[in-house]
Amino acid sequence: MPEVTIDKPAQPKASPDSTESLAATLVNQTQGDLVLVNSNTNEQWSIPPPNIISAGQSGQFCSPGDFSNPAAGNVTYKASAVNNATFTLTWTIPSVGANHINWQTSPGLSAQESGSMSGWNISASWFISG
Repeated sequence: MPEVTIDKPAQPKASPDSTESLAATLVNQTQGDLVLVNSNTNEQWSIPPPNIISAGQSGQFCSPGDFSNPAAGNVTYKASAVNNATFTLTWTIPSVGANHINWQTSPGLSAQESGSMSGWNISASWFISG
């Protein structure tokens, strides 16, 4: 399971750079739908994860936080064309301390990440294939 841990800069900047968030894009490179199985966030979604990401399409979601409450949560999708193999993404982006972002796939599915994992506002993509 890939995991990334990145320390924050020592001197936080004033808002809005000090608000924590994860903006994620999932790109479906399988031959079928990615179907949302589970999603949780500790704050209300800015953009909720889509229920279905069709083959060849992408879906976006955003998990917000603020200086008192980290962005944290998880999503799980199953791949209908890959024996319902799953992709799970879990994150915690605190105002102080390291970001923790990890993802895992079950056999038959793989995911490649692209994007920056540092700072308070994370924007990254995961290319899911199988």
